Amino acid sequence: MKTTFYTAALITLAAAGTAQATPQQAVSQVRENAAQVLAILKKANGSNDAAVRKEAENYALPYFDFQRMTAQAVGQPWTQATPAQKQELSKEFQTLLIRTYSGTMLKFKNAAVDVKGNPIINRGGKEVIVRVEVSQAGSKPVNMDFTTYQSGGKYRVYNVAIEGASLVTVYRNQFGETIKNKGFDGLIQELKTKTAANNELQNLRRHIAP
Repeated sequence: MKTTFYTAALITLAAAGTAQATPQQAVSQVRENAAQVLAILKKANGSNDAAVRKEAENYALPYFDFQRMTAQAVGQPWTQATPAQKQELSKEFQTLLIRTYSGTMLKFKNAAVDVKGNPIINRGGKEVIVRVEVSQAGSKPVNMDFTTYQSGGKYRVYNVAIEGASLVTVYRNQFGETIKNKGFDGLIQELKTKTAANNELQNLRRHIAP
């Protein structure tokens, strides 16, 4: 499930930066950005897949607020972390998400993305939930909600829900248990270990690929 969360999120580009930062302009920007990311992914030809994945990631990442996402995933214990722990945890969480799911992004290069024009507007427009449907031949359409927050003149995504299941909630359950048993430094180390394991797996797949 988490693979679908992030790969589709990168394709639809996480509801989006816009100078005026109004809800409808954010929706329009999602459409534009989705088209751009799909165009990048379609350049993949088997020999340049790693470079194409990196290009798509670099385009998409500025539209995510990873620190806010990390804070939401950690929940109440976030207030007990030191500034250094918050920074390190946000960095490792971002790295884990990128490394885990970038390898599957190319599966979505032929997807059809329907960005709905009726966003849910909360907090006087500071928070906008953009609804998206991702369809691919042979698969059931996936309904996703991107929760964005206006900051610095643009909307950035800090949560994604697929068929009503929240990415933040999925990780909050995992993070809470680790923090309880090992503390924040233990969680940071655990994320580093998972990232290293994912890197080794991707390297192995590259070597054994036909």
